[in-house]
Amino acid sequence: MSKAEDILDKLRRSFNAPSTKDEKIKVVLICFALSTTFWFFNALNKNDYVTRINYPVAIEYDQTQYIATEPLPTRIPIEVSGGGWDLMTRSFGFKMKPVQIRIDRPTESGYLLTAGLRSEIMPELEPLSVNYFLSDTLRYKIERKVTREVFVQYDTAAVSLNENYIRSSDMVLTPSTITLTGPQSALEEIGDTLWLRKAIDDVSADFEDDIDLPQLPEWVEASTNSVQVSFLVVRMLSMDSELAVETRGFPQGYGPSPQKVRVRFKVPETAFDATDSLPMTVQARYREMSADSTIRLRIQVLNKAYRQVSAEPQTVKVTRNE
Repeated sequence: MSKAEDILDKLRRSFNAPSTKDEKIKVVLICFALSTTFWFFNALNKNDYVTRINYPVAIEYDQTQYIATEPLPTRIPIEVSGGGWDLMTRSFGFKMKPVQIRIDRPTESGYLLTAGLRSEIMPELEPLSVNYFLSDTLRYKIERKVTREVFVQYDTAAVSLNENYIRSSDMVLTPSTITLTGPQSALEEIGDTLWLRKAIDDVSADFEDDIDLPQLPEWVEASTNSVQVSFLVVRMLSMDSELAVETRGFPQGYGPSPQKVRVRFKVPETAFDATDSLPMTVQARYREMSADSTIRLRIQVLNKAYRQVSAEPQTVKVTRNE
């Protein structure tokens, strides 16, 4: 008696022999598994199956001159027919050597016709028969790789200083230029200048720090990840002083009232000298008198370091001198 017949005979005797219900269920399940396995292997011996497989491809190009801006296709869907065993091995990717596709001028078309690969793929699939390619083209997106030097600038609107401080120097960026490498279209979109806009808040001292570059477009690489940003700040002093109103074009016997006004201003502590006269004048021009005999004062500041200058009051009234 063969081994297979011995196994079946033991199973039959085990099933007919007195046993618990659970043991009989186990025997039924084993028989079912064996019959399913026999059916599966018998089915694989047939030669009239049709199925779809994905054949592997590898696209090659000069990566020093070009760059793929989308994932390249790696499979070609193909309908094939043949025996069950052969189809199963191919479905799991066995015995399929990737077809190497070399593209010398990838920016010219953006696609490949799969029909041109038939002669290379058919021998690799034997003894299966290739019915047809489910896709007639392989599309790809490859651009020319370029390198460009761009300036780096900081958007001063992103810098916020303490209310009592001002920036007293230009913003210095080191390095002031960086090299970008990537797809031509992405670098054209960036232009000649890369702007930094990371917020710098509540500065009250000379600033120096490394600031990361902004998020670059995908596939673009920079020669550095950050630049050093530095600038000087100075504290502003809040001051006030009393100044006489200078008249312009007043007729004889008339003058402003009041004749002196309080002037408030802010000045950098490095620019203020208490011994100097104030670099500003307050003027009242008679020809600018309104219907109610008042004139809005003009403040002329001779030193640009003086800021937020205002007079109190802002207007004077034209009166006859006694």
